[in-house]
Amino acid sequence: MFLHGAQVPSSTPYPHDCLGVPITEAPNETFKAAAHLVVTGHRRQFPDIKIILAHLGGTAPFLAPRVAVLSNFMGCTLTPEEILEDFKTFYYETALSAYESNLHAMEKFVAHDHILFGSDFPAVSKAMVEWFTTNVQNHYTDEDKLQGVMRDNAVKLFLG
Repeated sequence: MFLHGAQVPSSTPYPHDCLGVPITEAPNETFKAAAHLVVTGHRRQFPDIKIILAHLGGTAPFLAPRVAVLSNFMGCTLTPEEILEDFKTFYYETALSAYESNLHAMEKFVAHDHILFGSDFPAVSKAMVEWFTTNVQNHYTDEDKLQGVMRDNAVKLFLG
């Protein structure tokens, strides 16, 4: 299953005309949907469903620890460790998010085989795709890891 945040307007105004819905809202919607699956127990209830989160999960990798501790405090029956474990079962694709600091963070957060190449083409220009693809290629100096992200991880996911 591919999960991509909805492009819905926020309840607050855009911070600037250059920071529209695809930039500010879609990544947060991806996070909210993933977090909902985790804290409701649905992710754990259906572990065989492979879920790919768009755009490196939006803010999910960075807010998962916050969800883990605060949701548990607020009544979620899962432990913080279980919540983090469930966030780590998602697959994360690189479209419009592949930047050195993000890729480093992802490598610390999930297993390498849970990082997949994504481009958002044709919704974005060839130049944008090339910029993010170059970031992936420059980040992974190990050829096996690069091939994993660019192809092999997805083949393994889809073909088993």
